[in-house]
Parts: sequence; C-alpha cells; structure tokens
Amino acid sequence: MPVVHLLNQYIWPDAAPTGVYAEQLALRLQEAGWETRLVGGSGCYRRSARPEPGVRRVVLPHFEGRRGSHLSTIREYFSVDDAFARYIQTSVRAGDVVIVSSAPPTTLSLAKDIRRVEAASIYWLQDYYPELIRGVWDYPAFLRLPLRTYWSRQLAKWDRVVKVAGNICGEGENVTIIRNWPTIAFPEKPLAPEPKTALYAGNLGYGHHLPSFVEKCRELRDAGYELRIHADGPGAAELPDWLSSRGAFASEEELSHALQSTEIHLVAGHPDIQTAVFPSKIWNSLALGKNIVTTGFAGLMAEEIITIKSSHASRELESWHELLSNFQASRHTISPLK
Repeated sequence: MPVVHLLNQYIWPDAAPTGVYAEQLALRLQEAGWETRLVGGSGCYRRSARPEPGVRRVVLPHFEGRRGSHLSTIREYFSVDDAFARYIQTSVRAGDVVIVSSAPPTTLSLAKDIRRVEAASIYWLQDYYPELIRGVWDYPAFLRLPLRTYWSRQLAKWDRVVKVAGNICGEGENVTIIRNWPTIAFPEKPLAPEPKTALYAGNLGYGHHLPSFVEKCRELRDAGYELRIHADGPGAAELPDWLSSRGAFASEEELSHALQSTEIHLVAGHPDIQTAVFPSKIWNSLALGKNIVTTGFAGLMAEEIITIKSSHASRELESWHELLSNFQASRHTISPLK
C-alpha cells in the first residue's frame, strides 16, 4: 500500500510552527484516506504540552545542536539531512510520495534520493534560505546570484514545489502556491478582547527587524496599550528592559486564550528580507478577525498580506489533498484510498 511520508526537522511533541503544520497536514491527509507517516528528528526547538496526534510517527536520532549557536545549528542541519536520506533509502518504496519541508534547509538536495527509490517528491518551501540567511549575515551581493542559481537548480529537480506564500522566491513549471492556515480551532464565540492590549507571540529571530518592532511597541505603549510579549529566539534576548519577553507559551490552550483576549496582534517582518518567509502566526490572527499591526513589512511581503486579506479562502488542507490526487493520477501510480 503506497504511503505519504512527511519529513520535517521537528515533530510532536515539539511546537515548531513547521512541525505543527506537518502534523496537521498528515492528519488531514489521513482523514482523506491517505496512509501517512510523520517523520522528524529527535531535536527540540520549542517545548509543548499539546496532545499526541493520532498519526504514525517516526523519530530519527541525530546530532542535536544548541539553539542560538550557529555552528552547532548547521551541524544539526546536516545530521538531520543524513538521517532523512537514510530513512528514504530504507523506508520509502516505489510509488510512495515524500513531502519534505524546508526545515532544515539542507533537505533541498533530497530529491535525488527520492528519485532513486522511484517515489514522488514534493518540496514544501516554508523558508527561502538564500534570502533568510541575510538576517544572520548580510553576505556580499556578488555571492547572492550563485546561491540563488544553485537553489533554483535544486528546486527544479523536485516533482512539485509548494510555496506557502506568493512573496517567497521560487519559480518554475513545478511550483505552486498553497498557503498556510490557522492552526488553532477557536470557539464559535471567542473571548472578548481586553481593551488596549497588544500581543506578540512566537519566534523573534533573524528574519525579524528588531528596530522597527521596538519602535512600533513604543508607539503602542505611549498610546496607552499594555504590551504582552511572549517570544523566544535571538531577538527576544535583545529587547529593551521595558519590553522584556515573558517566554513562549507552553501550551496551545494558553496561546489560544492570549490570542482571543488581546485587541491587537503584532506580526514582525524585515524590510530587507522580503522574499524569504511569510509569518505563519498571521493565520490565527486572521481567523479571529483581529487588528493586525505589522512591523518591518515592505515590498512583496506587504503586497502578500494585502492579497490574503482581500481574497484568501481557507481551503489549504483541501488543496493539498487535491494536489496529491491530481499528481498521482497523472503518474498512474497511486490514488487516495477512498
């Protein structure tokens, strides 16, 4: 029986956003009749207390780096990539489908391993690293074209590339856009927000422009807003004392309550890194109809948020099911079980 394998660096019980999305996609495909396996590494990005998902999981051992240390993080990337390559060689069969997330970025080259076992390959492009890396090191412009060229050539080797937003780099006949979705099921009647409250929840990292974020928070503070910052990542440690983070939420229930009970939701971007990412936290805020205040948004990223606010419809999980059904029908290999 053919299997859909979803590979992501972090999976349950971790709360990394890419892991939560991979988990929810695996569950949705399973409900639609696909046999799914959620495959991840043994490392930890953000601890979570959410319930165990009802989907088969495979946890692969590897070197576990330390968040915030560039060298050990890179070493972990390659170790996870090696573990994924071994899994593909030993556990994926001809006719299976392998969906590989861009977490970690080294997975970009796994298309050749998937092709060797005669399975179908789909690259889930959450982050475009030739641009995202500039948040860590704004490397010389003359190096950017070669790195982008390499990325484009690697992306072209996948049967399909699924981008999560229109502003993210990646073009070609094999590229499609399926945006992310709200990860929390809110009550039909959400909590009434507390007046004059503003929330930032999640990672505050290299893809976020800290000066514009702090300036917007200062404006809100001066306007009488209570700022509730629940962030982790390198940017959280650099916040001024008056804006110190209370740490990321440990459970979905706590996050859900905070999202419902605050009036304004802050979403951070970076004006010089417009084509690398699109903040996943925005989808829960949109689902609640919140007043979203962005910082560091410019150019293509600013255009993307206008697009999704004006025309976005929440059919992403169904779009994945349709993509797999059409994809497999065209390959004449497998189809959904029902």
